[in-house]
Amino acid sequence: MIMNEKIMKTALTFGLLLSVFAVCGGKTEASEEMQTDQAFETEIPDRRVIADSVAVVEILDELGVPMVGVPTSEYDLPDSAADAVRIGSAMTPDMEVVASLDADVFVSVESLKDSLDEQLKQLGLDCVYVNLDSYDGLLEAVRTLGSVFGEEDRAEALTAELEGSKEEILASVEEKESPTVLIIFGAGTSFMVCSEDTYVGSIAKAVGAVNVIQDAAAAYSPVDMEYLAAMNPDYILLMAHASPEESLEALDNEFDSNEAWQNFDAVKEGRVVALPIGTFGMSANLEAAEAMEQMAQILYPEE
Repeated sequence: MIMNEKIMKTALTFGLLLSVFAVCGGKTEASEEMQTDQAFETEIPDRRVIADSVAVVEILDELGVPMVGVPTSEYDLPDSAADAVRIGSAMTPDMEVVASLDADVFVSVESLKDSLDEQLKQLGLDCVYVNLDSYDGLLEAVRTLGSVFGEEDRAEALTAELEGSKEEILASVEEKESPTVLIIFGAGTSFMVCSEDTYVGSIAKAVGAVNVIQDAAAAYSPVDMEYLAAMNPDYILLMAHASPEESLEALDNEFDSNEAWQNFDAVKEGRVVALPIGTFGMSANLEAAEAMEQMAQILYPEE
């Protein structure tokens, strides 16, 4: 089980800090506007491609698609992106840099479409947006990009590898009772709870867990303590995003002032776990198989 003593304590301190974190947004369905290579005038081998997401960079790398532009990120990027120009933050790429790259195709995530699409179209770029809000979205994104860039065989091999790993993990927990989980998302001093319509929620669901947040209006939402206490989940999982140390400190402070969490079985029995940041993020990525394996280890510990 992946557990840090300080994190185990701080993850309990959700309480009254459940405020709205607007950046996250709600559930996004798979785009009906995903473009295929027939929509592009430029021939596949000659396309100059910009990737606006670390997860997209990793997928295109696995598909063998060269990139001329990639996001500026603290995360390590594949060697194939070493010479690509950094275009700035994925959420707010530098459009002057984007324009200077004389690219043909801009690939980003569905959640950024509304904020980027008009500017990109003004630059004459064809745009592809993929849904990376869930594990199933990841599989569809791989297939879509394989079709767009003429790499269907590689895409099929990659999705088959992911699904094969999933089947092995499911087989290992097949006879075990499904645990209930509460997933807390922390970004700085703001915290929300995650439904199964988030990426981490979809990973927990994939290995058989039951999320206590059901029928929520959005993928990320505030929930009152009375509801959470009534649900009394078997496990509480913490997913930190921006400023993880700040998130943990804020949770720790709330724990000191709110004793309500002491009545949760997960707290009393030490089943509060901080998920590794690199593996469990906001968007689905090619570490999905590793995420499932780690999630299974957390939720179905060897006795």
